[in-house]
Amino acid sequence: MTGSVPLQSRVRVVLITAMVAIALIAGIIGEVVWTRPERESVGTFTELIDAANLPDLSRARRLCSASYLRRHALEAAPEGGLVGLPRTIHKNFQAWRHGQNVWLCPSNRIGPVFQFVFEDGRWKFDGPIGLLQARGRFVRSPDDSEMPASDQPE
Repeated sequence: MTGSVPLQSRVRVVLITAMVAIALIAGIIGEVVWTRPERESVGTFTELIDAANLPDLSRARRLCSASYLRRHALEAAPEGGLVGLPRTIHKNFQAWRHGQNVWLCPSNRIGPVFQFVFEDGRWKFDGPIGLLQARGRFVRSPDDSEMPASDQPE
């Protein structure tokens, strides 16, 4: 039989294709699981911006951590939104894990950094913690009252 592929070669091609497909699926699942805290924190932040822009302070309170609410009174800003929060998130924002928490810089990779903590089964806004500067340099807020209790020096 000229031109036909032996059965052993076809089986090998099918096995290799199946292994590659399994590896790709496992990689995608791993990526989804690994980035879940960051994605959910960004979701919380956009919900908080939406609640602030309505303004729906009771909804905004549900998106904030207990420690943030102890440190700050949520107030509607005269120009819209909430006092101390940006009204938008830039398309080039940055979010990353810091220990058990998630940090988010909603501007174009230079600007204020906000912390999110996992509380009551979801990621919640825990307030400003510092400033992201050029070349990824992070400067912690000098005012300890702005620093979440979980990050205060001992």
